[in-house]
Amino acid sequence: MKRRSTGQSLVETALILAAFMGLLLGMVELGEMLFSRQTLADRVHEAARWGALNAYDAASIRNVVLYGAARPEREARPWLGLSPEAVAVTNPGCPGETCRISVAIPTQGLRDVEPVEFVGAIAAGVSGAAASRP
Repeated sequence: MKRRSTGQSLVETALILAAFMGLLLGMVELGEMLFSRQTLADRVHEAARWGALNAYDAASIRNVVLYGAARPEREARPWLGLSPEAVAVTNPGCPGETCRISVAIPTQGLRDVEPVEFVGAIAAGVSGAAASRP
């Protein structure tokens, strides 16, 4: 007696394709999540660095994290929908030799600390790029 298996290949292909597509979409989602987190970590680092090289202005430092620029355009939207309250900016040890700029997003577990360069120039309100060491 001969068995007919005309639909078997179709069923096997559907099962394998469903599993493969689930795996593929999961990898894409994970990659997107890692990209977003790394971009946010880079913005936190850039904001701390910007704050260390320029006159201290917590709002401008916060804007570097949120918008990617110290002075964002009016229609700019914050990265990943972050609110200004989510970004913590402090300058412990200022004024003094141990002055640091600390930028953190506690809800994401991100933090970066940069030592302030040209402490005398920053205290006088001159940006670090324009100041020069003797």
